[in-house]
Amino acid sequence: MNKKQKLKVCVLGSTYPRNKEDHQVPWLRETVNQLKGRGHDVVVVASSFKGSGHHTIDGVPVLRFRYAPAFIESLTHDEGAPAKSKSILGKLLAMVYILSGILHMFYWSWKYSFDVINVHWPFPHGLFTILPRAFFGAKVVLTAHGAGMAMARRSKYINWILGFILSHSDSITCNSSHTKKEIARLTGSSARVIPYGTTVEGKKAADPFSKAKTRILFSGRHIQRKGVDYLIEALSLVLGQKKDVELVITGHGDRTQEWKQIVTNLKLEDKVRFEGFVSNERLAELYQSSDIYCLPAIHDDNSDTEGLGVVLIEALLHARPVVASGVGGIVDVIKHQETGILVKEKSSNDLAHALIYLIENPLRAKELGKAGERFVKENFNWASILDNLEGVLLRANEQKDVFGTEIQMAGAV
Repeated sequence: MNKKQKLKVCVLGSTYPRNKEDHQVPWLRETVNQLKGRGHDVVVVASSFKGSGHHTIDGVPVLRFRYAPAFIESLTHDEGAPAKSKSILGKLLAMVYILSGILHMFYWSWKYSFDVINVHWPFPHGLFTILPRAFFGAKVVLTAHGAGMAMARRSKYINWILGFILSHSDSITCNSSHTKKEIARLTGSSARVIPYGTTVEGKKAADPFSKAKTRILFSGRHIQRKGVDYLIEALSLVLGQKKDVELVITGHGDRTQEWKQIVTNLKLEDKVRFEGFVSNERLAELYQSSDIYCLPAIHDDNSDTEGLGVVLIEALLHARPVVASGVGGIVDVIKHQETGILVKEKSSNDLAHALIYLIENPLRAKELGKAGERFVKENFNWASILDNLEGVLLRANEQKDVFGTEIQMAGAV
């Protein structure tokens, strides 16, 4: 192929920014924009949220499918569907959500003639592509994240459906080695690891611990698997030895009030600051002014954990030393005592010891931050990420001969 083919790509998932200021899934928004920048015709399909309709972001059409009256149409976005689908109402909404998604994708595939549908969160969204693949010949590339694997571990029914979805795709990608292993273990399918980069620009910052007060930073959704309650408890232990330490927490979610109550109970109100959702510009400032980044992730009550941890990439691009739990896809970014420090999950003591170690060894902390910066620049840059993703999409589209029948292509996954 002398000239790169221009594809009609549908990016399908549950969540996408609702306006230009929405901070939902920034890595997916950047992926879409990068594909568009490479000359492909991209359309996003995502669920509606409280009655939201079709709109355009960054010049990309976003098609929203409705599945309930506006006042209860909140299954997706913010805390995410797994946490919202446990009630009877949530389960009913989930069934209507799937039916509506199937019907809308069939119609939009007929209307727009997509070459490739890139499905994020294969369960349940892979079900939406069965008819477009069968009737219109659309190629299907599934992109798996950790949450879907956690659901499959808990339910034989979901596991069977996920295996069916994966077997009826043209290629499978995933965000980390952890997710790849889970896909193989649960379904026997193979996947290609294509991680994500950051949308926060790495800027030169002062060396850590160059100020009188040490600042620890956490940024992310306030959900159970982030494990911030253990970090708050660890801070109280750190303060027993190091007085001039503060914790800054950005983001919001269903655990926000619980974490604030822990802060109150431990009398840490003057040591912990909640900033809520912040812009990329403000987040970059916080990375620059912080001395340690901490991601105390855990396996939550649903056995879900971090699929990758893009915030770690952001922190390392600012050469910040990192303390994180050794779970999920975190280990793809943080190599113990090479690009950061890994600790046991759900251990406030281990977190505290690691934080104190970095505070007491600022030169070592600086070395870890610099090594991490080099590592993520080499392995998590958008140019190589998009080269890999674009290659998968193009190969999937090429898996047919001149009569439209499928053929096997080496390296398709």
